[in-house]
Amino acid sequence: MSNSEDKKIKLMSPAGSMEAARLAFDSGADIVYAGVKNISMRPKRVEFDQDISELIDYAHARAKKVYVTVNVCPKTNDLPLFDDRIASLSAFNADAVIVSDISVMEHIHKNYPRLPIHASIMTSVVNSEAAKFYKERGASVVVVSRSLDDLEEIKKISEEGEVDLEVFVHGGICYMFDGDCYMSSYWRQTWDFDPDLGRNRLFGQNNNKGECQLICKRDCRLQNESGVIADGRLMRRPDDVGLAKLPFYISMGVKVLKIEGRAMPPSYVANATRLYRQAIDLYYQDPKLFQVLDEWRPAIDDLIEARLEYERTWHIS
Repeated sequence: MSNSEDKKIKLMSPAGSMEAARLAFDSGADIVYAGVKNISMRPKRVEFDQDISELIDYAHARAKKVYVTVNVCPKTNDLPLFDDRIASLSAFNADAVIVSDISVMEHIHKNYPRLPIHASIMTSVVNSEAAKFYKERGASVVVVSRSLDDLEEIKKISEEGEVDLEVFVHGGICYMFDGDCYMSSYWRQTWDFDPDLGRNRLFGQNNNKGECQLICKRDCRLQNESGVIADGRLMRRPDDVGLAKLPFYISMGVKVLKIEGRAMPPSYVANATRLYRQAIDLYYQDPKLFQVLDEWRPAIDDLIEARLEYERTWHIS
């Protein structure tokens, strides 16, 4: 890879399976991010296990990268499992781990110094001082909060945070700060045995264990003593479509643009990756002439509809 190519902003796509990863790379992704069971905040059906090594080898054979999400905040009893999984990721030569918990971050920094650490979006970084905080604890990259839609503030973090930035450029957005939500914990609660942990726990569902029920995407009703004020998907935030922001992100030095959607179908991953690959390549052809093309509108609409269909059929019941 030439120096000029290496300096270009990188495109990262979600991989909930080997099929999704292959399609992402074939569609133009430079990096994929994937999770490992029990240490990543997604349903187990879209997580890897020891087969994460196959994904890493597949990517490296094509000069691509794999970042692994380690974004669950562990309780004390979970820490041995975390250490075992992190040791494996280091041995498998993962290109980075995306971490949310400070204790996990410092543990990796101390015990696996050659394993790059990225501060997860779950850390909710919205200012440069927070970025510096995570850098001091070993993070070389910070994923900026999706709740921060002020481009000038992102620019300040890039200039003053003393750390490289990743930015989510497309996908669904939580109603709360990037997954810091407990609504699913009050959904269909049962007390039962968790074979992964070896003990009983309250199944709520546990959003931090990847069991978010997308409560904020459901129909709801706002009313008072006088009657109904409003109803519908009142808490649902529109999907983020960041094509128009590409020139800002690239000019302010963002290193990686990230597409959300590890639980989405492989076809969604391929279509989203292809769209943003086209947009990035178009920008670099002539930055001054870049614009969002009308011909991209059908692809954008299809991605939005695919997410709505996912919300209707995968989680909501």
